Amino acid sequence: MKVVKNGDKVKILCEAKLENGEIYYTWGEDNPLEIVIGEGTFFPAAEEKMKNMKEGETKTITLEPDEAFGPYMEELVLEVPREAFRPDAKLEKGARIRINTPSGKVFYGTIAKVNDNTVILDLNHPLAGKKIILTITVISIHNGKQSLTDQ
Repeated sequence: MKVVKNGDKVKILCEAKLENGEIYYTWGEDNPLEIVIGEGTFFPAAEEKMKNMKEGETKTITLEPDEAFGPYMEELVLEVPREAFRPDAKLEKGARIRINTPSGKVFYGTIAKVNDNTVILDLNHPLAGKKIILTITVISIHNGKQSLTDQ
């Protein structure tokens, strides 16, 4: 029986949830996730823990914050003047906004608080500092040279 190893293309079902049980995202039968083990396009720590899984096997993997979306960093919480936003911008607590920089880079932030003259922006990923619990089922394993669509 095949087992997952570095370089293999695998198709998986995956449910990602938080410690409180809230489901963050699901890759189900209608949208399975396809990854190459060892490329790091998924969570590298999860890819490592998937090694030696067999087709049809299900495993629950807990990722610490530094293995998932990183630690929560207070220095990424910024106080920005209201004038920095377009006059028609809806500035509401909890809203996610796109920030275009002069250099062309794009960042996303969450409005943490709206004051009279300033807006508190949190540039951390919404899941920074949180453990992520993955329940993964391996659907298929293919040698790295074989396409997943050649099934």
